Amino acid sequence: MKSLFSSIVLLCFERPRGAMADEVTHTQYACDDSKTLDVVYIGDYAVIQQMDELIPMKRAVSGSGMRYVPLNKDYIYELWGKGSNMNLSTYDGKKNEDILSNCKP
Repeated sequence: MKSLFSSIVLLCFERPRGAMADEVTHTQYACDDSKTLDVVYIGDYAVIQQMDELIPMKRAVSGSGMRYVPLNKDYIYELWGKGSNMNLSTYDGKKNEDILSNCKP
């Protein structure tokens, strides 16, 4: 499943030959409650798998650390963290609700 996830994401972001390539990194995080979070990072973008869907996200402004928001405004996920730790939350403009927390590579 891990390699299938990475392969699908890579196909989504395939570039023409000769184009400058961004670094692609697949990280699997171990989160609280024995859950996992798979993220493929491509430059300033990230793709997560949530509820059997691939969700592309882009880096967003953050006070400190890092934050990614969905490209599709219909999704309300927010991927955020500091250092190597990440969290996945929902954000509807009013409040956050943690989905996966304290995720470590």
